[in-house]
Amino acid sequence: MKILVIHGHPDKESYCQAIFQTIVSNLDTSRHEIITINLNEEDFDPVLRYGYRKRMDEDPFILRSQELIQWADHLIFVYPIWWSSMPSLLKGWIDRVFTPGIAYSANAQGSFIWNYLRGKQFKKLLKGKTASIYATSMAPTWWYKIFSGPLNIPDSYGISVLKNAVLNHCGIKTKRVCILGEVGRDVNTASIRERHLRKVAAEVKKL
Repeated sequence: MKILVIHGHPDKESYCQAIFQTIVSNLDTSRHEIITINLNEEDFDPVLRYGYRKRMDEDPFILRSQELIQWADHLIFVYPIWWSSMPSLLKGWIDRVFTPGIAYSANAQGSFIWNYLRGKQFKKLLKGKTASIYATSMAPTWWYKIFSGPLNIPDSYGISVLKNAVLNHCGIKTKRVCILGEVGRDVNTASIRERHLRKVAAEVKKL
């Protein structure tokens, strides 16, 4: 399987960096072809400056990223949940990479609602691919799942944008969501972080 691992934390010394490295080092290279994108190591403009009114100047990293999301069978995202969403660096990368003609296409003709009901409004250009999401949270995992999940259907805020609005919209099915809670708190932080890393390592070995 061709696996693309995307790290979305802007800090090179973050705990998410450790999660990212744990994933990469525990994937079975005898069965998978693995490529990584570590956004905190890349020099690119994360702002889609003109929307879709006109194209920005060509960026080799963005073009390469678009090639990689088309190449991959499975995408793994690592990021912290900040203000119930992903960091702006990751969101900006998605804005610039998951563009019409690459990730999806939209029908600009006729009625939006009528087209949508007939299944002719959007075309999912990344259909058949799968994804995993590993997100850290300061709140406990159980708290996040209960109070930001079931009470905010269909998914918690920090997951919903990526899983439902981006990946599903493009045809990518999310197979695994793992929220790693109590990160950044003083109580039991070291033991909790180590337990999280063991859990992540065990999971990715099964891919």
